[in-house]
Amino acid sequence: MPLLPTYNERSDFDIEVTLLDKDGAPLVPTTAFYSIHDVASNELVTAWTEFTVNAQGVGTISVLADDLAIVDDANADEERILTVQGTYGASKEFAEEYRFKVKNLTVIPKVDEA
Repeated sequence: MPLLPTYNERSDFDIEVTLLDKDGAPLVPTTAFYSIHDVASNELVTAWTEFTVNAQGVGTISVLADDLAIVDDANADEERILTVQGTYGASKEFAEEYRFKVKNLTVIPKVDEA
């Protein structure tokens, strides 16, 4: 199993997604949404959020610090699934998922506690 990219808790980052159709051509969707779930708890971390994709089938999703909050402080890290879904063409659908880890920084206070 390949190593998953790891991001520090409560840190922002951008993930670039490239959408391709079954023939490998850029897919420019009519609609594109993403959500983020914590794997262990199956907790919804980020509700479905729309994002845009350019003519080359590339979209950038900004993952916010709140999306990388640790769910269970007992964990050294937590795995997240970013799911992308949408529609294109004449009522065709697509779905993809990206997995990453969130590193628990043991002494980081929440912003409202700092």
